Amino acid sequence: MIESANSLSPQPFEFNALSDVFIKDPLPFMTKGLSEHPVVKHEGTLDPVYSIFRYEDVKRVLLDWETFSSEPINTDLDALNLGRATENFILMNPPRHTRLRGLAQQGFFPKVIKKFLPRAEKIAKDRFQYALRMDEFDLVNDVSSQITIGMITGILGLPTDDWSMVRDWTNTMQRNTMASFWLTEWDVERADNVVRVTQEMADYFHDHLKFLRKNPKDDNILSTLMTTELDGERFSDEEIESTAMLLLLAGNETTTNLITNFIRCMVRYPSQFDLLKKDSDLIDAAIEETLRLEPSLRMTIRSVCKDAEFHGVTIPAGNSVAMWFLAANRDPRVFAKPDSFDITTKRPRHLSFAGGPHFCLGAPLARMEARVAANTLLRQVKRIELLGEPQMSDNGNLNNILSLKARFHGL
Repeated sequence: MIESANSLSPQPFEFNALSDVFIKDPLPFMTKGLSEHPVVKHEGTLDPVYSIFRYEDVKRVLLDWETFSSEPINTDLDALNLGRATENFILMNPPRHTRLRGLAQQGFFPKVIKKFLPRAEKIAKDRFQYALRMDEFDLVNDVSSQITIGMITGILGLPTDDWSMVRDWTNTMQRNTMASFWLTEWDVERADNVVRVTQEMADYFHDHLKFLRKNPKDDNILSTLMTTELDGERFSDEEIESTAMLLLLAGNETTTNLITNFIRCMVRYPSQFDLLKKDSDLIDAAIEETLRLEPSLRMTIRSVCKDAEFHGVTIPAGNSVAMWFLAANRDPRVFAKPDSFDITTKRPRHLSFAGGPHFCLGAPLARMEARVAANTLLRQVKRIELLGEPQMSDNGNLNNILSLKARFHGL
């Protein structure tokens, strides 16, 4: 049972991000949180957690890393989240976070990402042409994921033959992202799968780094990380391996869903698709609206280091707080007509890439890949049909679509 921790409404309010009803349609829960229950205490979960929904509250948590830490409270539950993949800078605070992110950022400067633009364009062109030849195809597995896997494996310098294995890994891992905050008991199957996959990934990248040392290249981020110094320091092999695992997971799942949801939005809002066909300069605005309304990461977690008050409710130190980007991006206090998809009106900044010291490192890469996919769509496709309902992941923390049948009609 979950009860509201807010006095605005005496009625109980409950939801669980792993439940079927939430996964099918999370928006009613977000709307209720925004309007009536700005703070919700969740009872009975393995990790004690409160949810917040409003834009300014989420922004406050993102910016105050000393009160709201990125480091997990209960590391005993890592196996129910991301296992060894948690050993990276995204779950660290300054100064360790600052150092490791500073090194990793060397591989994400605009000039580095620009080198991969032709690769993205070629993969997108090939995938869209394949889709156009088919009477029916899978939008996720035949198009979106192929673009993102092709990009992130190229950026990491991984062999093309490993694409399928990478997709299997990330599919397993996305099920467990922040799962312990909703599970009420230990899930043996989830934990065993994560431990197995993270060990496979760690071994894989350990061997891959050895290969790169024997066969030096300058066309991938891992080689850049192996040779880059910041204030006289370099990454250790363990830091490079954990960073590679993070980039592989984050760079695949989230951008796959950005591209998939962009195309879904073009179907859902046909008048906006028509505007885009007439003026391709609106592509960036369309991508940002997709990110706002359909964030790939619906929420993220911070650990509460000292008592914090929201709307008269104190969240005690030792708990965690779930920040719902899906709700904050639709907060009517910040966004006019928050549920409309509008590519002609300048919006306040959405929070889908988080903020503060943990603003998404891969945001420029994700936007570039989505832009390439959007341009390819406009050049090759006149009409889009979505055939049936999407198959969603069983983890509502992420906006993960596993499969969606579609049909493209060429120009």
